[in-house]
Amino acid sequence: MKKTILFSLLFGLIFNLQAQVDYYALTQENTPNGGYPDTSSSATTIWTTGDDEEQTNVPIGFDFYFGGKKYTTCTVGVNGAISFTEDQIYTGNDLSSTTAGHINMIAPMWDDLKLYASNNGYVAYETTGTAPNRIFKVSWKNISRYSDEAHDMSFILELKETSNEIEFYYGHCDAGANLNASVGFNFYDGTNTTFMSVTPDGSGNNVTSSRTSSNNSISAADFPSYKHLTFTFQHAYNDWDYHGRKITLADPRDNSTIVMNYMNNIGATNSHGHEPTCAGFNGGDVWYQFTAPTTGAISIVRTAIGDIGSLGYAIYHNAVSTDPIYCDFIGNTPIHIDEPNMVGGLTAGDTYFIRMWDYDNNQFGITPFYVAKVAANDEAAYAINIGVQAEDASVFLMTVANNTLAMDSEHINGLPSCAGTGSNRNYQGGDIWYKFTAPSDGIVKVHHSNTAGDWSSFSFAIYDSATATSDVDCEVIYINGNTAPYEVKTITGLTGGQDYWFRTWDYRNNDVGSSAFYLTDDALGVEDYQQLSFKFYPNPATDVLNVSAATNIDLISVSNLLGQEVRHMAPNQKQVALNIADLQNGVYLMKVQTGDKVSTVKFIKK
Repeated sequence: MKKTILFSLLFGLIFNLQAQVDYYALTQENTPNGGYPDTSSSATTIWTTGDDEEQTNVPIGFDFYFGGKKYTTCTVGVNGAISFTEDQIYTGNDLSSTTAGHINMIAPMWDDLKLYASNNGYVAYETTGTAPNRIFKVSWKNISRYSDEAHDMSFILELKETSNEIEFYYGHCDAGANLNASVGFNFYDGTNTTFMSVTPDGSGNNVTSSRTSSNNSISAADFPSYKHLTFTFQHAYNDWDYHGRKITLADPRDNSTIVMNYMNNIGATNSHGHEPTCAGFNGGDVWYQFTAPTTGAISIVRTAIGDIGSLGYAIYHNAVSTDPIYCDFIGNTPIHIDEPNMVGGLTAGDTYFIRMWDYDNNQFGITPFYVAKVAANDEAAYAINIGVQAEDASVFLMTVANNTLAMDSEHINGLPSCAGTGSNRNYQGGDIWYKFTAPSDGIVKVHHSNTAGDWSSFSFAIYDSATATSDVDCEVIYINGNTAPYEVKTITGLTGGQDYWFRTWDYRNNDVGSSAFYLTDDALGVEDYQQLSFKFYPNPATDVLNVSAATNIDLISVSNLLGQEVRHMAPNQKQVALNIADLQNGVYLMKVQTGDKVSTVKFIKK
């Protein structure tokens, strides 16, 4: 009687290497009526003789996902394994290795093997069936352990389309005493290897697997006496909403050191409970969690279309017993690939959950994405309020623009009008945003600090709304090759009292770091607020700053030296007691608006 083992692993969602291994669950069952599914007469024979140096790349015949990547070919070796790299499949079998020849492998019987002509053996492959349920099969028939021609064995590897199952079948195993094999698979991310090492049990009762210890010395006696052993995985690993097996993403980091994730909804069902109301949600969702970065802002970036349509996502804060705080989708056309999708206003250090699904739940498969930490003001919707200062002020408060974590806003606001084209294009992304209120005369001057900073030159464009695709002005203050004080750009024709959005970027986007600037109002002087019957006291102040005017005060906005708004109120009254007790000691800008008159003054918190 033949001894046959079926080894089936259904591939689930992938995030990083440890999670890749975790998506494969191991179960077993006896299937006494199962047969040995050898290749057909139409299979392609690769070798009838040969040693471990024999290997070749062959077509799979369909898209197969392994380690979060899509493959259409694999490398088959005599040594009882296939690989998704083109390295030689070494005789030294070690599933935990990071060495070339040991990585990104599926191994039904990895050892130092040889085809002897006297045993009439072969290695052959074929693809059978019709889409979307085709099967790729590799058969090692009557193959022997090296230097043990008297004994041979037969086994088969199957890869299944759509389900991405992996199956191992074992026929006769007359391998003598020299067999020293590895069974399982591994993934390699360029630094680390994670693996599932499987140990069959000779009694046929307890087949085990390990993700921490690789068994590289399986003998012929270890293979069970019953015909089938099945390893299955029933659903996407993180299908069980936030209470279940959610995937913890690596901490969001800047987009130069991203960690790729692979959304895979194969086998996913509807998590129910507070369903998102956007992006055609009909179930088939999977879950992640992450810790909000210090900037309080992330960007979700889809790097390829993959198998599904539009990628819906919703973000929940801590418990998901309420509606999501953010819900949107990323389209399935090339224009949306590598497009940042920012979510701001998060609380640094708090846990958030991401729910992902295919738009309308019509398609299942894998799409790659990553979550990056971005600047808090990476898009116009999250612009930081800054003040317009008096032109003849004795000390100017700088706004420090830092594009270290900045991404591209072109998908929302288009190209700035002064971006240039071709080799002269100076806009490549990496922009950050501010917001100011135009003074009554509609004129604003843009100054760069006398310190050059990190940018080659300071580029900016001004918009009349956060979603505008055309700017009202676009300029460059040239830094390199010039000396301070740098050119001052005067912007005219603005509407007094109206808000404007200020987009900044490094010229050509080659330099990353800080560049300081400030805005001034050419019409009002330092003391002109007194002419508006506007007063504030005391200055310096400790706990309360009293503000008064002859008419109702429409707006009070206080910003720190970084241009970050720390107080914002619309009192609609003539006298206001502004509580500043919790502010750090230092100098602040206070913008006060009464009707169409706007003035910005400095005060000291002590």
